[in-house]
Amino acid sequence: MFLSLISGKSMVFIGPEGSGKEALVSDVCGAAGIMPESYIISRSTAKEEIQAKGGVMVLGDVFKANSAAINRIADMISDGNTVFGSSEDVPSETDDAVSLYDIFLFRSFLEPMRSDDAFLSAVSGKKEFPVSVKIPHTEIEKARDAADNVSVDDEALAAILTLRDIFKDAGKYVSDRRWKDMLYVLRTAAAAAGEKSAGMSYIPLLQHMMWDWPEEIGEVRRAVFSVCTPGGPELNGLYAESEELLKLAVESKGMVDENAGFPRIIYCYDCNSSFPSLKRLREHHAFRPKHTYADPHTAKDAASSDYIRYTYEELVTLLTSKYEWPLFRKSEEEDRMEFLAETKALRERKTALEDNYDKDRAKLSENIEKNFWLTDRDRKDIMSVFDLRSAELADIESLIADVEFILE
Repeated sequence: MFLSLISGKSMVFIGPEGSGKEALVSDVCGAAGIMPESYIISRSTAKEEIQAKGGVMVLGDVFKANSAAINRIADMISDGNTVFGSSEDVPSETDDAVSLYDIFLFRSFLEPMRSDDAFLSAVSGKKEFPVSVKIPHTEIEKARDAADNVSVDDEALAAILTLRDIFKDAGKYVSDRRWKDMLYVLRTAAAAAGEKSAGMSYIPLLQHMMWDWPEEIGEVRRAVFSVCTPGGPELNGLYAESEELLKLAVESKGMVDENAGFPRIIYCYDCNSSFPSLKRLREHHAFRPKHTYADPHTAKDAASSDYIRYTYEELVTLLTSKYEWPLFRKSEEEDRMEFLAETKALRERKTALEDNYDKDRAKLSENIEKNFWLTDRDRKDIMSVFDLRSAELADIESLIADVEFILE
């Protein structure tokens, strides 16, 4: 929340009524000596009622806003005002407010208190964590100004590219605008810590800016932590390449021979086309996947209803299994040697990761301990993810071994 304040990027809290959303904002703004403008939004709230006087606003029930108010709030955020919104629910995809939800960079999901001690402290009126630290607003401005001179180092950028690919493969869309804002936040966090660049230890902060639904929080957290450890992007890439190589090696044992000619002509029942080769048949199937075919050893008239109709897959099975037509070829020696060379290169990269294990672990532990933006739970979970690397390396070795077995 404080990082949201100093970076000037807005934040929304999702949680049931009475879970302390506004109280948290009040505490953080109070520590910075800021008195935000506060409003409770309803469907009848007119856009003229929402005024950003001090640059920081608290909007309760923000997603109940009507279309005009939504546009007003979006404009204020775009103009650099920091908005802390709260809502009991995430807007549905058909709700007008979903566009506003996307503009909030930081998301926080609050649940009722789980700890008995915290619950009793809260309901008895005692404040368990009184605000004792005051941070002058000039320090916040200084951190924002310094962020312009802070870079994101190459290793962290590589992790971001890997994370982008992970989400893209999972069908999760993250806009270029959000990526740009997230990088600015990382630079601001590093600037506030007196750093000249944002390294890998700042990547875990992305977990608070990348989920859309509360159900995604755990999955997003794991994905972010998987790429923020030393060698994380390399390990993910190595695993994906090993899987792909195994797939190619398997396919090479029965590759389709595009130039295979047919001993007999194949006929299509549905359009009466004829095919002298596998290549022509495959092209026809690609454009007309629902067409059916005749058995070449029994069909004299492709239009006759007296013969069994075969789908493309059934026909190929018939030709190769029953009639033993040579439609497939074994992998050529040149392909095999290329695969073996790739296997050797993958194993060398895997060995390099194994050799650097202890050094990388010590480096990771040192970096995350220095980063005060991380919680103790963050640090513990990041180290746990790193320690799983030995098991992942063993899985990669198993994939490589499978490739070698198939090729031999």
